[in-house]
Amino acid sequence: MDSGTENSGKVFDAMPGELPNQEMRRSRSSKAMDSGADISGEVFDGKSCKVSRLEFDVGVSLWAGLQPDILGVVLRLLPCLADRASVRSVCRHWRASARNHDLPPALPLLVLPEFKFSSLSAKRDLMPARRVLVPKEVAADDIRCVGSFDGWLVGMTPSKNRVDEYERSADGECVLVNAFSHKVIRLPQVCNMHYNFSAFSRKTLRIVNGFGEVDYTSNDLYTMSFCNVVLSASPDSGSKYIVAASSDRMGSSKLALWQPVMVSWHICTAIDIDGPKDIAFYQGKMYVLLRFKLRLFAFNLEEDDRGFMISRVERCLTALPDDHPFEEGGAISCNMVVWREELLLIVRHYNGSSYRAMRQVLKVEVFAVDISTSPCGLAEIHNFNGDCIFVGSGGCKSFPAGLHDGVEGDLIYFVPDDWKPYDTFVYSMRDGRMRPFAVKLSACYLDGPEEYLDFPVWLFPSE
Repeated sequence: MDSGTENSGKVFDAMPGELPNQEMRRSRSSKAMDSGADISGEVFDGKSCKVSRLEFDVGVSLWAGLQPDILGVVLRLLPCLADRASVRSVCRHWRASARNHDLPPALPLLVLPEFKFSSLSAKRDLMPARRVLVPKEVAADDIRCVGSFDGWLVGMTPSKNRVDEYERSADGECVLVNAFSHKVIRLPQVCNMHYNFSAFSRKTLRIVNGFGEVDYTSNDLYTMSFCNVVLSASPDSGSKYIVAASSDRMGSSKLALWQPVMVSWHICTAIDIDGPKDIAFYQGKMYVLLRFKLRLFAFNLEEDDRGFMISRVERCLTALPDDHPFEEGGAISCNMVVWREELLLIVRHYNGSSYRAMRQVLKVEVFAVDISTSPCGLAEIHNFNGDCIFVGSGGCKSFPAGLHDGVEGDLIYFVPDDWKPYDTFVYSMRDGRMRPFAVKLSACYLDGPEEYLDFPVWLFPSE
C-alpha cells in the first residue's frame, strides 16, 4: 500500500550519478563546518570510480598475487571504513578477496551537514571530511539528515509550499537512504493538509502513573518539522520496522509514527510528553524520554489491520536516585541507548548559568534502567565492558570498540544535538575525564531558526 504518492514506500535501486559541476551546498550551512572538508566524491564500498592505472597498463594488477590470508590480516588492522575502501579499490582481485573475510565492524562515520562523511580514527579523532556519492534524493541543497540505522540515513526536505507562511516552515518529504547500496525508500509527506475522512481515527489513552491523556490520531491533518528520527529495525528486515520521529515546530510538539503498510503518519500529542525527546525501542516497547525534564514513558505497541496501534502509555520514571541529586540551580540533558540488551540512561549535569548557551558540563552519569519495577529502578554503572557509546541528534548507539586493537573503550562521544547547551566532547567512564572532540560549527551557523539546523548524525556501516 502506498502512502499517498506514486512512489511512497517503494524501494528504488537509485544508483549514484556524477556529482554536479558546482559544489552542492545549502545557503544556511555553506560555512557550517570548520573542517576544511574535501568536496571530491568518493565511495566507501571499495568500487573505484576509475580503473586503476596498473590494471589499465598491464591488464592484470601486479598486486593480484597477494595471498588472501595476508589481505585479511591487513584489513583487520584497519578499523576505519575509508581505509578499508582504499584497500579494496587497489584492484578487482583485492575487492573480490576482501568480501570473503569476516571483519569486525568498522568504526562509525559522522555525517556532517551537506552530507559530508568523516571517519572516526583509532586515536579518537575525526579524519578529514569528504563528500561521497549519494542518490539524487539526498543530493539537494536543502536536505537535512535527522537519523540513521546501520547503513541507512533519514533525510528531510523542506515543504514545497513556499507561499503559505504556516506550511513554509514545515518539512516536506522524508526519505530513507542506504549510504552504501543507494536504495531509497520514500515515506509519507510530513505536511498533510487534506483530510481522509474514511480512514480518520482518534484514540485517547490515559497515562498510567502520570497526568493527563495521550491523543493518538491517524489520517489527520498535520504539519511537522522533524528533529530526530529513530528506527526500530533496519529497512532491510522487511515491512515490520517502525519509524518514530519527534517534531517540535512553532511551539507544537508531536510524536509521529509510521510503518510501511501505513498511508500516513500516526500522531501522538499530550501535554505530559511535550518538549524535546529521545526515543528508543526496547523489548517490544517504545520508550520516550523528555530530555530536559527526566520523564520516561513506555508505549505498548500492538499489531492491527493498519499496521500497529498504541494500546497503553505509562510514565515510568521521573527522578534520579536520592543519592544522585541535581546540581543546585543547575540543569540536565538526558539520552537513552540500548547496550548489550540493557537500556541505559545517560545524564549530563550543567552549572546554573542563566544563559543556557553558556552552561558547562559538570559531570556525566550513566544508569542501567530496570524496567521490571514501577517506577523503573536505576543502578549507576562505571564502564561499558570495553564498548563505546555515541550520542547525537539521530539517536544514541553502542559500538564494540574492544574488537579492534588499539581502540580505546569505555568512552562516550558527544556531538551537537541541541544548541542550548552546545556539547562536543569525549567522556571517559574509567576516570571521569572530559576532553574536546574535533567537531565544530561556525558561529554563523547559528543565524537560522533552530528547527532548520542540521546537526551531525552518527552512521554505523554494516559490512
